[in-house]
Amino acid sequence: MTAHWCFDIKKGIYTHLNGRAGAWVVGLLMAAGCSQEPTVVYVLQAPQTVSLVASALSVSVAVDEPVVLSVQRETAGQWKQIPRAQLAPDQCWMARPPPGSEKEVADNLHWTVQPEGIARFNTDLRADRTRQVRFSTTGTFTLTASSSVWCEFGRSVAATGIRVEVKAK
Repeated sequence: MTAHWCFDIKKGIYTHLNGRAGAWVVGLLMAAGCSQEPTVVYVLQAPQTVSLVASALSVSVAVDEPVVLSVQRETAGQWKQIPRAQLAPDQCWMARPPPGSEKEVADNLHWTVQPEGIARFNTDLRADRTRQVRFSTTGTFTLTASSSVWCEFGRSVAATGIRVEVKAK
């Protein structure tokens, strides 16, 4: 049996497929944007600078009214292009460096709310990539977005918190 490995650059994942069915699926995946494993990759040379700028469409709302959250991410780092064959075992690599500027990333960040237990996030996919949150009671709440950093395992950066005042309907 033939085994095929497919690397999806957009998602950064591998798919392992076996046999004739695997060859057929690989053909479909390639037609859908999945390419073979790259021969040249990028590796991080030094810690990156990452900043998040978070905002809310409204910072004063009624109970159960949605708050639309938005975050822009800026990333700067030194990436070196090398042949994939030169990678060290378990070395982090990317098919291309992360984008320097991302207009909207609120939907793929980790969010914390203080005090806890009052907020409900809408996790449905939105075309504009924003995130919505609703509060079930009155009060002042602080929402903080954080992002992991590409190829720096265990490191994350946080945006300045957003204070939202929730009033009775």
